Amino acid sequence: MTTIPPSMDSFGGGTLPNIPGMPKKLPKNPPSLIFALETIFKTYGEIVEVRSNASLYRKGQAFVTFKNQEDATRALKEAQGFVLFDKPMMIQYSRSDSFKTVELEGRNLEEYINKHKEEKEKREKESLETKKKPITATRPTQFGYSSSGATGMISLNLPNKILFLEQVPGDVTKEELEGAFSRFNGFVEVRMVPGRTDIAFVEYDNEALAGAARASLGSKWEIRQNQPRVLISFARR
Repeated sequence: MTTIPPSMDSFGGGTLPNIPGMPKKLPKNPPSLIFALETIFKTYGEIVEVRSNASLYRKGQAFVTFKNQEDATRALKEAQGFVLFDKPMMIQYSRSDSFKTVELEGRNLEEYINKHKEEKEKREKESLETKKKPITATRPTQFGYSSSGATGMISLNLPNKILFLEQVPGDVTKEELEGAFSRFNGFVEVRMVPGRTDIAFVEYDNEALAGAARASLGSKWEIRQNQPRVLISFARR
């Protein structure tokens, strides 16, 4: 399992990295943050859990646990610096596996919890003796997706059953996007990202059907006249 935290602390055998630099301008409650993170990270692979209790939430932190390490590693690299709720996420591997990972791997959870507690107390003691080095924020990225010439990035255009939309006008609704993309065979759903009205994901049954929809609309789709075109690319794997 791998756990990753957005100011998160979890990346592992499927635990994603810790994302300690989660935005401070957060939604009103943890469920909203969890939903936003699920929407973003499930693009990289199967998620076991996204965790952000009251204490973590106040610190702007969360943990994302993936089913396998490869997906977690890819998410760590490509989502680093992704701007969510007006602030770039700082993602790192968690210091330890999530309890869910331990359970799924059949290890002794009670022993692990006790060891985890001891290590935490040790770290807290050491932190009182040594000042932590300041964390330098990384430059915001476009979520690892390369599309617009304005960003100077190059599109890889590797086929995927999920399309990534950028430059979506702020007043465009999910229903409006569904109406446009459901016209094509194999349409599954449109996923909006809380805190980011300018992007969205559109999923189809397979790569070929997603490719057909993209080919029909074009990589620069004119959703409305006199407005910037919506950029359509394949979501990064």
